Amino acid sequence: MRTNSTLLPLLRAFTLGILTTSDAIAQCDAPTPSMTTVHGDPAMICQGASVVLNGTASMAAPGHSLVQWIWDLGADGLRYTTVPTTTVTFNNGGVYTILLNVRDEAGCYSEVPDTLHVLVSATPDFSGIQMPSAMCEGESFLLVGSAVGSPMISNPSGCTAADNGTPLVDDIGVTTTSLIQVNSGDNAVIETLADLGDICMDIEHSFMGDLVLSVTCPNGQSVVLHQQGGGGTFLGDANDSDGSTIIPGTCFQYCFSADPDHGTLVESGPGGSSPNVVATSEGTAIAPGRYTPVQPLSQLVGCPVNGTWTFSAQDLWAADNGYLCGWCITFNGGVDSTFYDQGPILGTSADSSFWTGPGVLNDPDEPGTASFVPMAGFADLTYTVLDSYGCSHQAAYTVGVGIPPNPMIYENTDLGLICVQVDGDPDIQWSYNSNPVSGAVGTCFTPPGNGVVSVTATTPEGCSGTDIFLGTAIGGDDPTGYFDLHVYPVPNSGTFTIVFDGTIPGTMDLRILDMTGRAVHQQQLSSSSGEGLFEVQAELAKGAYSVELNGEGIRRTQRIVVH
Repeated sequence: MRTNSTLLPLLRAFTLGILTTSDAIAQCDAPTPSMTTVHGDPAMICQGASVVLNGTASMAAPGHSLVQWIWDLGADGLRYTTVPTTTVTFNNGGVYTILLNVRDEAGCYSEVPDTLHVLVSATPDFSGIQMPSAMCEGESFLLVGSAVGSPMISNPSGCTAADNGTPLVDDIGVTTTSLIQVNSGDNAVIETLADLGDICMDIEHSFMGDLVLSVTCPNGQSVVLHQQGGGGTFLGDANDSDGSTIIPGTCFQYCFSADPDHGTLVESGPGGSSPNVVATSEGTAIAPGRYTPVQPLSQLVGCPVNGTWTFSAQDLWAADNGYLCGWCITFNGGVDSTFYDQGPILGTSADSSFWTGPGVLNDPDEPGTASFVPMAGFADLTYTVLDSYGCSHQAAYTVGVGIPPNPMIYENTDLGLICVQVDGDPDIQWSYNSNPVSGAVGTCFTPPGNGVVSVTATTPEGCSGTDIFLGTAIGGDDPTGYFDLHVYPVPNSGTFTIVFDGTIPGTMDLRILDMTGRAVHQQQLSSSSGEGLFEVQAELAKGAYSVELNGEGIRRTQRIVVH
C-alpha cells in the first residue's frame, strides 16, 4: 500500500515532526493548500454568521489533481470535503483558527497547512446598565446604558511538538517512552494549575482500546491521560495496513487541558456520552482537540518544571500499532493576544447606543441615556449598542410598573381615631408633625395631640402615595362650646380676612401651613368675644394652604388657595 510521505504535519496551530521512510518521501510531491474568504483574513463577523471557506487556490503538484480538502475547525473537529469550499457557522464570540490541508489522487498530503483566523464579535458586558429597581406610573425615570466589549483574546491551543517521533510497537505489555528535557533557567515549580498549560501528543494508532497513555514529571509524579477504552476507534488517520513494519499514517494532535473542550477520549468516541469523531481514510478517529484526562492534571502540582519529562504509551492488546510523531507540554498558559487590537469597537453615538420601548425618549446629547415615563403593567425595554464589525448587541428587560396608591385620611371622632382609606393592601406608615411614629403602621392611628397628621402608603412594587390631614378635633377639647372659623375670599392673593363666631379665651396663635405641614406664616390674635374679624397679609406662593387657629383647648382649620 502506498503511504503518505509528507503526511498531514499539522492539525492545530503548530508543525508536527513526522518520521517516514526515504522511499515514501520520494513517492510524494506534496500539494499546497490555500484558502480565502470574502471577509478577508482575519474575517471579522457577528455571532451566528456563516463564513464560506474557499480552497480553490490550493494546488496539486504537476501531473496530479486534488481530491480531498481537510478543514480543521478547532473544537468542532475535522471536516473532509471533495470540493474546495465549505461553509462554517460561528455561534459564539472569540478567536477561531482554521487550518486547511489537501490530498491528491496519489494519496499525498500537504506538508504545511494554510491558516486563516475568524474573529467573532462577543456579547458585551451589560452589567453597568443603570435603571430603577422599582417603577411607578406617572413618574419619569432615568435609563443609563452601559456596554463593555470583550477583548479579542483566546487561550493558546496546544504547543509545537518536538521532532521526536517514536514507533508504538504492537508488543503486549511493552511501554514506549519519549522524553523532553526542560531547562527554564530557574527553580520553577508548578504551584497551581494556572502554571500548567496543555499536554499535547501528535499521534496515530488504529485501536485506541490498546493504549494506556501517561506523563511523568521530573520528580516522579504522574497523570494518566487515557486508560484503554474506545475499542477500534482510531487516533489520527492511522495506517491500519502496515503489518509488523510500522509505516506511519497521519498524526492528529490531542491536547489535555484543565480547561478542555471535550470529555475524555473514551467519552468522545463513537459509543461515548459525547462523541467527537471524524471519518479518516481507513476508519473513524477521534477529532483533534482539547480533551479531559482520565486523572486530574492537579496530580502534577508540585512538580519541578526543570528536568526530564516522560511520555509513556503502554500496549495491552495485540494486533495494532501506531506512531507518536511528537509530544509537548506548555507552562504558564497565559492568553493569545495576537488580535487584541483588532477587536470590535462599541458605538458611542446616538445611532449606535440607544434605548427602545414604550414611553422611552433618548437623549440626543447623551447617547445611551434615556428618560422613561411608564404606564402601569409590564414594559419591555431594550438597550442596543452597535459595533465596528456591524454587529448589534442587545440587553432586554421586562419591567413591572406599579400604580401609586391614593390614600385618604378621615376622622373617626366617635372612636377618637384618624384612619386611612386606600385600595389594595399597601404598607402603612403614620407621621405626626412630619415625624414617622414608630409602630404606627395600621389603618388607624390616635395622634398624640393637635398637630399635622400624615400617612404614607407603599405598594409591594415600591410605589408610594401620601395624604396630609392639617386639622382635627381629636386630641383636644373646646371648653367654650360653639366656635366657627371662616376665611374669605377664597381663592385669594395671600391677603384675606378671618371671621370667627364665639369666644376666644386669652390669645390664639394663627399659622398658615403649606401642603407639607410646614408653617410659612405665624402671628398672634388677641382675646375677643362675639364676632371677631382679622385682616391677614402674608407673602405666599401659588398653591394650597391651611389656615390654623390654636388656643387653649381649641384648634380650628380652614383650607385656602392662593393664585
